[in-house]
Formats: sequence, structure tokens, C-alpha cells
Amino acid sequence: MAKERIQIQVQSYRRDQIQTALDTEFTTFVDPILESDPDTIEELFRLYDKLFYTIPIQGEVNSHEYILGRSSELADFEKNTEEIQPLLDEIAQLRQQLLDANEQIFELENQ
Repeated sequence: MAKERIQIQVQSYRRDQIQTALDTEFTTFVDPILESDPDTIEELFRLYDKLFYTIPIQGEVNSHEYILGRSSELADFEKNTEEIQPLLDEIAQLRQQLLDANEQIFELENQ
């Protein structure tokens, strides 16, 4: 078997010649595929409705309790509690008055 000789020619450039002699811009052979962002508010609520009953109720992360805590950082639930508390106090007071009145009626009927 005969061996062939291959001649290789090397062309070299000085550093200052590279920018003018070579194309240094990056090119591709195919057009890039643009991906749309699937993260939308609509997609969030679609998934939330789909997974609603599988999400644990309590837990430090990945739970309804966690979602409520994160959402309450934006929505002022403490304000609502402050507005509701006087009404709860009034309900408790009215229940006590009703209980006292029923006890008086019971005592009057059983004398």
C-alpha cells in the first residue's frame, strides 16, 4: 500500500488583521425558534382551579395557607379583621344578653 503525502498550507493573521480579514459575527444555519412565554395569569388560575383539591390546606410551602400568607402581603386582611372585631364583640354581647333573658324567663316560669 502506497502512502500519499498531503500538503497543508497554513495562513496566519496578525492580531490587528483578524477583524478585517475574518467575519467574527455569529450566524446560524436556521432561523431561531421563538418560544412564547406560557406563564400568564390565565394559566396560573387554570392550574389553580385544576389542582385546588390536591393542594394541602396547611403547610409552610405549597399549601393554601402559604398562598393566603403570600397574598395577604398585598391585600390588607388585618384591616378587615380590625373592622370585623367590633361586630364580633357586639354579637357576643347580644348572645350574653339573650342567655341572661332566657335564664330570667326560666326562673319566672319555675317559681
